[in-house]
Amino acid sequence: MGTVEDDTPVEEAISVQAAAADEQPPEYDPTGRPDVDAVLDRLGELAGLAPSDHIDIYEDAHRRLHETLLAAGEDHGDDAGRP
Repeated sequence: MGTVEDDTPVEEAISVQAAAADEQPPEYDPTGRPDVDAVLDRLGELAGLAPSDHIDIYEDAHRRLHETLLAAGEDHGDDAGRP
């Protein structure tokens, strides 16, 4: 019987991935910000992927949320987010 890199039997790894693919992404209340909601939708894609494929989605989410925060700061001037 073969194993995946972490010594998990291949059959077990396949069944875990199949179970994850059957899960529905968690529901969330829309934020009212299309750019943020798009990131949340993208995070919903994680359920059907192997953990090794998660990093690309997390990096994309981080980049997009960072850009959204920068844009929000520009809308409110230089002192945005400061008490």
